[in-house]
Order: sequence, then C-alpha cells, then structure tokens
Amino acid sequence: MKKKLLASLVALGATVLVGCSTNKATESTAPSAEATVWDKVQEAGVLKVATPATLYPTSYYNDDNQLVGYEIDMMTEIGERLGVDVEFVEIGVAEAFTSVDSGKVDVAVNNFDSTPERLEKYNFSVPYKYSVGGMIVREDGSSGIEAADLSDWTGKKAGGGAGTQYMKIAEKQGAEPVIYDNVTNDVYLRDVSTGRTDFVPNDYFTQVIAVQMITEKFPDIKVKMGTVKYNPTEQGIVMSKTDESLKEKLDEVIKAMQEDGTMKAISEKYYAGQDLTQPLEDVDNIPVIDVSDIK
Repeated sequence: MKKKLLASLVALGATVLVGCSTNKATESTAPSAEATVWDKVQEAGVLKVATPATLYPTSYYNDDNQLVGYEIDMMTEIGERLGVDVEFVEIGVAEAFTSVDSGKVDVAVNNFDSTPERLEKYNFSVPYKYSVGGMIVREDGSSGIEAADLSDWTGKKAGGGAGTQYMKIAEKQGAEPVIYDNVTNDVYLRDVSTGRTDFVPNDYFTQVIAVQMITEKFPDIKVKMGTVKYNPTEQGIVMSKTDESLKEKLDEVIKAMQEDGTMKAISEKYYAGQDLTQPLEDVDNIPVIDVSDIK
C-alpha cells in the first residue's frame, strides 16, 4: 500500500513539474507587445526636442541667457500637459530631420512646413502656426527684388540654411544659394546689408519681428522687409513615422491649447500681438512655387 502511495505522489510531482516547465516555456517564447514611441517617451520621462536656439522669435537666447521663444514656450507647455520633462537639443535646420531619423531626438521644431514631400517620410502634428513666405532685402532697395511673381530672383544671392523650403524656392527661381550653418539672425541680416547676399527668403512673420529687433540692436544693419509674399504654409512638429502614438498625444494637447487660448497667448507674446494659430485670410492669390522636384 505504501509503495502504491509513493508511486502516485512521484507521478503527481512529475506532472506538476512538466506543467510548470510548459508554462514557463510558453511565457518565454510568447511575443511581448512592442513598446510604442509614446511608451518610450513616457517611460524615460523626457521628450527630446531639436531646436536651433538661433531663430528669433521662435527659439533664441534672451539677454539673461535663457532659451525662450514661441516654439520653446509651446513645447514646454506641451511637456507639462503630457507629464514629461522637455529637453531641448540645439540642432540647426540642416540636421534637424536626420536627428529625428537617428533617434537623437523625439521631435523637431523650427517653423517646419508640412509639405507633401515631408509628409511622405515624417509624421507632423496638427498645425500650430500658419504663415507665408517673405524676404529680407537691403533698406536702400539695391537688392532689386520687387516682382510679385518672384521672377526677379534670377542671379540674386539668397542666404539661408541648407535644405529649407525657402532655399529650394530660391533655387527654383534661379537665385544663387549662400548656405549658412546654425547662425543667429544678425549674421544673416548683416550680410544682406553689406551686399554679401541680396536677400533672405524665410517665414514672413518671423522675419518681420527679427528685422525690428536686429535693426534696433544693430543700427548699422540696413535692411527691411520686402513686400512680396508667397507660398502659404502650415507648420507642425516633426517626428518619425514609426507609429502614430506620439502624434496622437501631441495633436490632442495642441488642440486643447488652441481651444483654451494658450496657443494664441503664446503667439501674441512673441509676434507683437498677432494670432498666427489660425489659417490666414487673403492668401489665395499669392504665388505658390512647387519645389517637389528640388532635392
């Protein structure tokens, strides 16, 4: 009787061990759910943001050596609402997209237009700013750029960062590109003033504020805004297309900031009382230059 009982216990024990072994094997081989981009940001507790830190009034150092600006305030508020810290990584426009590709940063901001070509490769948030193209020229008119259809850009020297939409437009219109690294506004504007370049094509409303600030701070820089406007833009936060998780979070917060007036207040703070968070009116008749064939 004792021998039968002992045999039964041994058999039962073997069954239990086999069951445990099978369960562990199943657990170890079962695929775990892939962490989303947002999961990784949330786990790290940090959203890494590429920003130039040289473009007034969107991302620059003030007189107290503090990094401030429209996009800086916006991203800081987004981070607070998402419950993560925001780490700004100073990266110029030429490297901004590759820094997203490599994973060095989670997102990039720098007045980036959500063009069809970019949307093929990157996720963009819903627009946080609407604008048009403009240009800075010499104050005395010697830049010689006045044509509303941009036909007089041919042969002119255009200053800007490599790969920007504005430099692509300049190239398409026959201008000679003069490429800069991540330099401050005064460097660009002084070169226009002295004749090293003829104009700087860029975001109109950003340039208006920059010209006002730079010419007050450096009276020897003689530049002004050109009258020509072109290419209406919608600007968003750039991120990878790995999945939609981070875009969904950012879109939700941006929409909430637009609805409660926070985004408008930030725009008015840095753009002399102007609300650039809504689509612009009266832009249907300005020229639109297609640069989809310019790499």
